[in-house]
Amino acid sequence: MPTSPTARMPRAQRRSQLLELATREFTEKGFQATSMDDIAAAAGVTKPVLYQHFDSKETLYVEVLDIIAETMIQEVRAIGDHGGGTVARVRDGMHRFYEFVALENSLRLFTGHEVISEVVQQRVESVLDRMAVELAGVLTATRRIGAEQSRVLGRGIIAVTQTTAQLLHGAEDEQEREAILDTMTTAVVHGLTGFAPLPNPRIPGAVLGADGDSSTSSGA
Repeated sequence: MPTSPTARMPRAQRRSQLLELATREFTEKGFQATSMDDIAAAAGVTKPVLYQHFDSKETLYVEVLDIIAETMIQEVRAIGDHGGGTVARVRDGMHRFYEFVALENSLRLFTGHEVISEVVQQRVESVLDRMAVELAGVLTATRRIGAEQSRVLGRGIIAVTQTTAQLLHGAEDEQEREAILDTMTTAVVHGLTGFAPLPNPRIPGAVLGADGDSSTSSGA
């Protein structure tokens, strides 16, 4: 619902407001179905005012991606602080990603539902790569795995997590969502256990090995 016209705001405050409203519009309707007129109307400003802050809809969209991306990257970092075992860590990580991108309506922004431009696609890929690097840090803190292997594996797990979010989003009920999570968690965990746990992992919780045994941080 459009906001009421407001008094002149300081530039930084107005920009922040426009980004917040643009995030809502883009996540609800997508890029193509959202116009600069929509965003200006939601903010209670004229379109020229909007263009004083953002020179195009694409520029505004990229900034929205960056805002959402920072929260997503924080979610990946939080996996390393999860005190449970490997299964719980993987399952919780995939579920939290789904809750963030699907329940917050931003699934379409990071799963390729809209082909917008090369600039936008490059930014999305950059975000996913940053998430993979963060995840690689968790992997190298828990398993005998090289830096390059961990980045490749991290990117693969992020891709599986994206697919899982799409499957969960299309599930008919909670029972189906639980079954999807169980299946995808099993697939990822079996892949991870192919890399032996470190004797003393550098994150809290237990790290499952291929033989079913676990290594635990001395500080856990």
